[in-house]
Amino acid sequence: MNKLRAGVLAALVWLAACSADPPPREITPDGLVRVPSRAEGGVYRSPGADFHRYKRLMIEPLTVEFLEGWRKQHPEVSDAEVRRIQVEAAQIFREAFTEVLIDEGPFELAEVREPDVFVVVPRMLDLDIPAPEADLDAGVQTYSPRPVAMQMTGELRDGVSGEILLRVIMFDGEPYYMFGGIRRANRITTAHEIRVSLKRWSRLVLEAINVAKASKPL
Repeated sequence: MNKLRAGVLAALVWLAACSADPPPREITPDGLVRVPSRAEGGVYRSPGADFHRYKRLMIEPLTVEFLEGWRKQHPEVSDAEVRRIQVEAAQIFREAFTEVLIDEGPFELAEVREPDVFVVVPRMLDLDIPAPEADLDAGVQTYSPRPVAMQMTGELRDGVSGEILLRVIMFDGEPYYMFGGIRRANRITTAHEIRVSLKRWSRLVLEAINVAKASKPL
């Protein structure tokens, strides 16, 4: 009898689980819905958006914002050097994004905003360079136990309406190098680590577009 009761109870629990409502969708304040993605990224898509008609890209300049308090932690870094880092990061972004989505990918560059154009609006937030190079003439070699860290986020917008169709967010930067190692830190290594992160983000964007094309509208 006890076994029968236990079996009935188990069946009731299973039926309740099957009939339970699915968890609510995560929706941003501007109406985008979060969709499954790689662990390192967050992908948000506009419900009902059709990604098939977009064949070209317009790429807006990357905006770069440093981690709060970074300037106070590095008073040796001049305003000119900060601006140089921002300009170089913007150049690296355009090169990396173009390589992944245009040179290797299916898109072409566009000069004007038209119905088949994605407008790419990228932002680099919380940029944290642990050991910035302040003076090339000092002759001092600097080393760091961790790489450059950042949050990379960007939107794909419709070329005519400006509607946000896709947002991709990626947090990058390990707390420390593997096995307790350190690396030399200078402009070259900083640029390399930024490039690696931006290529990873670009590939995540391309993957999100391909998934959206293969999926039913939300």
